[in-house]
Amino acid sequence: MQEFDVIICGAGPAGSTCALGLFDAGLSVALLDKQAFPREKICGDAYGGYAYKILNTISPAFGKKLLTLDQGIIAKRAKLISPKGHIYELKLKGFFSNLPRTVFDHFLLSMVKEETTTAILENTTVQKVTLEADHVIVTTHDNQILKAKVVIGCDGAHSVVQSALTNTRELLTETCPGLRAYYKNVKGIESDCLEIHLLTQIPKGYFWIFPSTDGLANVGIGADKDILTRHKINLRKEFSTIMKEVPHFKERFAEAELIGDIKGWTIPIGYFNGKLPASGKRVLLCGDAAALVDPATGEGIGPAMSSGRYAPQQIKKCFSENNFSAEFMKGYDKQLHKKYSRNYFLKTIVTNLYYKFPFLMDWAVKAFSRASKLKRNK
Repeated sequence: MQEFDVIICGAGPAGSTCALGLFDAGLSVALLDKQAFPREKICGDAYGGYAYKILNTISPAFGKKLLTLDQGIIAKRAKLISPKGHIYELKLKGFFSNLPRTVFDHFLLSMVKEETTTAILENTTVQKVTLEADHVIVTTHDNQILKAKVVIGCDGAHSVVQSALTNTRELLTETCPGLRAYYKNVKGIESDCLEIHLLTQIPKGYFWIFPSTDGLANVGIGADKDILTRHKINLRKEFSTIMKEVPHFKERFAEAELIGDIKGWTIPIGYFNGKLPASGKRVLLCGDAAALVDPATGEGIGPAMSSGRYAPQQIKKCFSENNFSAEFMKGYDKQLHKKYSRNYFLKTIVTNLYYKFPFLMDWAVKAFSRASKLKRNK
């Protein structure tokens, strides 16, 4: 049996940020992931300036190192296109980079290897997490037994750590199925612009086209699972139909070539519904494991890294006061609540209104577009 102070399950942006956040804590830390890096991660691939701010807050050296990652496509603008084709263009603050998660996640984990003493166990699947009175036991696929005083679940939408905390394998949060594919030769791509298309074919969801590296476009679709079921929409079929039959996209994808496969994944967006706890005795959940994905945009890297910054702050307090109780862990919940509750509440209202009254989105995008033009012309 190997013993650690902290075990982090999942080495994506949340897990790697957690490990970096504990670099100066004087604790023995293990970081586990079921895959070996670099590995593919299905995503829209866009990350913003928050990544720099978060890492810089942990250590200026970490923020500085991130700025050396220059392999992505820098996005300076985003276009929101309404169902009737009205366009609202906005400038993106700071920087947004489109970089495949294969590269971004590997970069973060490499930083953990270079800047910390974290024990990293790749190709290690967590089979079971057992919460005891004074420790946590993590059992892996190859029968390794790891013991720690606290465990951090950064292991995604189907989190084993989350299941140990809630004592159920049932899904306790709302989800959005998503599809993502890479295409080359898509017409009309603007290399510095993210496109988000709101379409009547995808109620409470959207279709995106993001410029990517090597001349590719990251193309995807995502929508609320319950809404898809209610309207009997097959997301994969709709994805194909949009590109082949909707006039605007039919022309743009006429000569497009699919690179690789169309891949799907689950996006957990139910943090605001309050059914899923973010902490418990000797347990914290981060990122997708805590369902922290933005309910309006489906963006998850930012919330993953933010929660990955907050978790180490709470862990340090736990060790300082030798208190790992569920009540003491709620300090972490308070940080998440302050960061996301009001923001996600408003976004949930907006997305629900858009679903029930789609004409409102057309009106809003048209109004924002006009206001933006008037401002530029002054």
